[in-house]
Amino acid sequence: MSRVKRFRTKRLWYNTKAWVYLSVAVLPVALVLSAVLRFLPIAWGGAILMIAGLVLAVQRDRRRIGTYLVDSGSLVITTGEATHRIQRSEFVDASLVDRAAARDYIRQRTAGLEPGAARAMEREFIRFCSVDIGLSSLTFGIGRRLIDRLPNAKDDLVLVRLTDQRQLLLSPVYNQDLVGTLSRWNNQPEPEHGATGTQ
Repeated sequence: MSRVKRFRTKRLWYNTKAWVYLSVAVLPVALVLSAVLRFLPIAWGGAILMIAGLVLAVQRDRRRIGTYLVDSGSLVITTGEATHRIQRSEFVDASLVDRAAARDYIRQRTAGLEPGAARAMEREFIRFCSVDIGLSSLTFGIGRRLIDRLPNAKDDLVLVRLTDQRQLLLSPVYNQDLVGTLSRWNNQPEPEHGATGTQ
């Protein structure tokens, strides 16, 4: 049986960090307005809004952690109880891409599609990615722009292109290693016996 390489998915608390930064800016304003206007509900309202937003941000960042298993014949993706297998014959190429570029890429791919079809393609694209790339925003784009400027927002994700125009976005901890492993498929002969991808 061929050697299996195992890659863990990463978790980056983008939305949580952005909301904390926004809270630091908004809460003092709410407190000052409450003091100036002598209207305590402004302070309470600001605090409740920030807490509710923080809870939602944490929920968006707590995507299920999974693994990507690669052997000579297949890529096996496991997230929670779900497992998806990609055969080597389906693979076209893999490349590094950052959060903003991944978001722009799928938006270009879905341009002109019906809303339902576009959402379905977006869901499939990020199905096995543990990092929120900002396709939707709870802060009218303010948080998205803030996240895109964070130093670790350039931590690369992996774009995998498959046959039949399919694409998947993956988020391994060791992104360059996964790209190199998958790219070597194109330089190696097909295995004589199909590998299972598990041990």
